[in-house]
Amino acid sequence: MKITVTESWRRVRKVLDDADLVLEVADAREPMETRNVRIEKLAQKLGKPIILVLNKCDLVPFEVLEKWKRFLEREIPTVFLSAKYRLGTRKLIIYIKKYAPRLPVRVAVVGYPNVGKSTVINYLKGKHVAQTSPVPGWTRGEQIVKAKSWLYVVDTPGVIPIEEVKDEALLIVKGAVDPSRLKDPVYPAVKLIERILKYNPTAFLERYNIETRDPLKIIEEVAKKRGLLLKGGKPNIEAAAQAVIRDWIEGKITYYRLPEEYYAHAEESETVSGVS
Repeated sequence: MKITVTESWRRVRKVLDDADLVLEVADAREPMETRNVRIEKLAQKLGKPIILVLNKCDLVPFEVLEKWKRFLEREIPTVFLSAKYRLGTRKLIIYIKKYAPRLPVRVAVVGYPNVGKSTVINYLKGKHVAQTSPVPGWTRGEQIVKAKSWLYVVDTPGVIPIEEVKDEALLIVKGAVDPSRLKDPVYPAVKLIERILKYNPTAFLERYNIETRDPLKIIEEVAKKRGLLLKGGKPNIEAAAQAVIRDWIEGKITYYRLPEEYYAHAEESETVSGVS
């Protein structure tokens, strides 16, 4: 049975309270958007050290990852890795030992749904001990895993700040939406496509061999190429929109941002809102 947002937060707080160290898993394609600031503040309030783990680093150029690491480590210890391809995972072990207040250590793995928490745990253990799935919200409750003789890892439900629950477009970027459950997947898919094109104009040419940059036409072309058709051969726009969202979640569509781009946007927003 799927647990509520409130219950998820209650469980996460308990896990953090019992943990010695927190691993926050985020998406290397969107480090700032997939950081869960509420979890970070809660961990800090509880006096728990945090390591930010940027997963899916295989989707971002190395020089860009290095820029993000230098930028983020002004604030929080940061490791980038690809648990899927076992890249950078030795560095994660080094960081856990470095920032653990004691050994053996109990580590809580937290973050948005589907950022790769279970995959990170599977690497640490060396075996598939935590279930993984491309469907957000798959993890049920908490799983305590003895990963090493000195390392105990606790998986947690992916949690979403309550103020973000209704923003489907933003939740898709965070990988926190099951596309099959969307009542109307077309609008959030269009917003996602617009965002992807802003940072990678050739993303859909690379993924689907589609040249148009019109979001609705992209969805229509995906439907045709995937054979997602209704009676009479009409493109199934909703099914194609779900497919695009799913490809984003699974890392099959790529773009990346630079730290300076993120802050240029933030400063622009402050200027528009009248904040000096």
